[in-house]
Amino acid sequence: MTKKKNMKKMLNVLTAKAIIVSSISGAVLTPSLSALAAEGQSVVGAASTGTQSEGLLNFNWELDSANKLKYWISQSNVIASYNTNVFTKAGNVYTNADGRVKITVNGADSFTLTNTNTSHTIAQNVVTEIGKEYTISTYIQQNGVPGQDRAELIVGDKTIKPTQKEERVSYTFVATSTSIKISFANVSNGRDNTRLATFGNIYAGKSTMQIAKDNAITNARTAVNNLFENQNPNGKIRADLTQAEIDAAQKLIFAIDSLSSRQPINNDLKKAQTQIDERNAQGKAELEAAENAVKALFNDDDVTGTIKAITSQEEINNAKELVAAVKDVDKKAELEAQIAEAQKQLDKKVAEEAQQEAATNAVKALFNNNDTTGTIKDMTNQVAIDKAKELVAAVTDADKKAELTAQLDEAQEQLNIRTAKIGVSQLFNNNDVTGTIKDAVTQAYINAIQNLVNEVTNPAEKAKLQADLNKAQAQLDAKAEAAEDTQRQEAAKKAVEDLFNNNDVTGTIKDMTNQVAIDKAKELVAAVTDADKKAELTAQLDEAQEQLNIRTAKIGVSQLFNNNDVTGTIKDAVTQAYINAIQNLVNEVTNPAEKAKLQADLNKAQAQLDAKAEAAEDTQRQEAAKKAVEDLFNNNDTTGTIKENTTQEAIDNAKELVATITDTDKKAELEKAITEAQKQLTERETKVEVTGKGNTFTLQQDRYLTGTYTGDATSMSVDINGKRYYGGTVKNGEFSFYALDKIAKETDKVLVNLHGADKSIQTTFAVVVKSPTKITSSAYKLKDSNITGTFNNTDITKMNIVVNGKTYWGGTVANGEFKFYALDKITSATDEVTMNFFNANNELIISKNLTITAPVVTAGDITSATLAVGDKNIVGTVTGDIKSFGVTIDGTTYNGGTIAADGTFKFYVADKKFTADSVITIVAYDKSKNTLSEMHIAVSK
Repeated sequence: MTKKKNMKKMLNVLTAKAIIVSSISGAVLTPSLSALAAEGQSVVGAASTGTQSEGLLNFNWELDSANKLKYWISQSNVIASYNTNVFTKAGNVYTNADGRVKITVNGADSFTLTNTNTSHTIAQNVVTEIGKEYTISTYIQQNGVPGQDRAELIVGDKTIKPTQKEERVSYTFVATSTSIKISFANVSNGRDNTRLATFGNIYAGKSTMQIAKDNAITNARTAVNNLFENQNPNGKIRADLTQAEIDAAQKLIFAIDSLSSRQPINNDLKKAQTQIDERNAQGKAELEAAENAVKALFNDDDVTGTIKAITSQEEINNAKELVAAVKDVDKKAELEAQIAEAQKQLDKKVAEEAQQEAATNAVKALFNNNDTTGTIKDMTNQVAIDKAKELVAAVTDADKKAELTAQLDEAQEQLNIRTAKIGVSQLFNNNDVTGTIKDAVTQAYINAIQNLVNEVTNPAEKAKLQADLNKAQAQLDAKAEAAEDTQRQEAAKKAVEDLFNNNDVTGTIKDMTNQVAIDKAKELVAAVTDADKKAELTAQLDEAQEQLNIRTAKIGVSQLFNNNDVTGTIKDAVTQAYINAIQNLVNEVTNPAEKAKLQADLNKAQAQLDAKAEAAEDTQRQEAAKKAVEDLFNNNDTTGTIKENTTQEAIDNAKELVATITDTDKKAELEKAITEAQKQLTERETKVEVTGKGNTFTLQQDRYLTGTYTGDATSMSVDINGKRYYGGTVKNGEFSFYALDKIAKETDKVLVNLHGADKSIQTTFAVVVKSPTKITSSAYKLKDSNITGTFNNTDITKMNIVVNGKTYWGGTVANGEFKFYALDKITSATDEVTMNFFNANNELIISKNLTITAPVVTAGDITSATLAVGDKNIVGTVTGDIKSFGVTIDGTTYNGGTIAADGTFKFYVADKKFTADSVITIVAYDKSKNTLSEMHIAVSK
């Protein structure tokens, strides 16, 4: 059977299935079947254009005498109220006078609306039954994500809008009138563009639920009528009718939800039940006679045993006649099965004797002269062998069966060898296995022949056949590879050209070209194996990428500003994250002039954002300071009295917050309120018990133990590790005690006791003892970027350096480590440099001189460097202090490389794009990244 005939046969089967489904669900045929019918292929049940569909819509596209659609309303509007469009028909395309509106009929229930600078809607008013439920659905495909331009399905006053370019939309409703309008709209906003909307696989008819309700009555009526002869419920029941059929029909009646529809059908069912009851009574005697006749066929009347030796065909036939008259279907089937067993046993007796003779003759007939030790006949084929196998399989004698099976195996092997030889030779022109394969040879053909070769078991024959088949496979593989790379080149070339206007790769990219399109083109180019073609396409892709990077960066920068005006102000929504994202886009641009302009505009946005941030931060600082000051006072009234729980710490915290404000007026206002709070707190504390606080005592640095106090303290003592010392001065809220010779180590326990006028201790508090401040700086060599080191004093919060008398502030001081950028400040190994460390109050804690060492002078050369197209590494040799490399390939720089002890080096480039025309430079560095040598590399082919 030809390929075309196979296709037609398959389509006929599929269409027949579609008709069955359509009759159940009410759905119309799929457009693909109608399309095949239009191509001239015979398709069973395909609806033809110009006929009324099974659903509500009439898919007849006939024009009337005025050249308007006869069965559709067509109007260039969002709503089709009037049939105004006049068309000219060409094939399956209908076009209006100005060419702005087209209808393309794709099939029985599929069409495409194409309109330019206008909307277009077609509609039909269809007949409905009040109270019935209907479903309208269609699969919509449109050339763009729907927005102002969109396709719509309109049912009555309900508009269904898809949200995707391709989507099935559906609407189900219950009819409230005898008609409703169904519209298909292609909406355009009127811009200079062409809209396409395809409405396919359209269904307009009763819903699945409604069809089920209607079918319930039909199914029940059909089932009851089928109980009777000629489907006449006023006549006799069928002769073969069973109780099960009546019960099944009763269930279908129960499924009808309307009593008025159910009652007449149920009355007819009762007639059938009455007749079958009468029939069952008459059949009892006939059943007993049949049972006795069947039992008589078997030994001891045991129908599960063996038949009697005297049982004949005539006796079996007589029993069959009696069983045929039995009305009980189940009992009849049981008796027929028993008769069948008797017949089987009788047939086996008769057939067994003839079976061996038939099998022997069939095997001999495969061989020349019926000699099973010779060669098979030219006419012997698989059908003949299979028929002989069937006969041998039926032989029950084990020895005879084994003998015949061995002869069959020999015949099969001879046939397999002959078939495989013919199959292999037919792959080649003129059946010459030393020549070339035929143009029509495919992988499927070779696979089929491979299966034939696999069936051969003779090693020598099989090896020769496999060798010839391998030749054919090799030739087919070579053909396929050549064709595939040509296709890959064409696909890649088209993808790259599609990125540019007018497909001119020397021009500018299209407005619609995006990163997805470029990436897809890159994937196609990567698949090309022709090196020259691949290099050409890669260069064109690089140009498209650069143009896209510039365009994307320009859009990104302009969108940071109001009205996209880079000379104006930035938008309120701009954040640092936005600017950082745009900076990444600018970084992708390689054109120096374009990049410089973009960076300048981006810097403007950054400056404006920084200014906004500073203003917002000061407002926040003002709010925090204002709240802290008001919290010192009752009812937050800064003109009143301070709260009972207001402490010096709270006032100090408020002072710190106020100190950060940059608005001088607001700062002065809050400082005035703090002064008042301090005044009130001081006055209150003179009336309370003595309190005190000691300053941290630093070993080997402090001579006196100092601190502050409040209240009426007149003298003091100090407990050091349990031993008390008297002395010191206590005056004007401060105390001092000479402790250089008393406090020896950081673990000493030191307590300060403040005494009143009566010498009694008023308060005792501990003093923290800590080791002296220690600064450890890392070795600093001239040309180092940073001065670094560690410290052990947590009071240190900032630092400066003094270079030859000039002071520089800055650096980072945190977590016991410091770092200060000094590359542009220290220029000579003889410079005098001092590091100064301060606390948060800018009080100097410690100073330390910096030792500067002169840098080690390094030298080295790249003595050779080579690279060829296809190489994984640049290889060569170096001398001196070279430790790493930088390689620039067509403007892109990569760092790395490895150097062996013998001075040879490698730099991995297999993952980097380069061609024989690439411009490649390699630069060698010492361990401090100083440039020692540079060389240009010519890529060899």
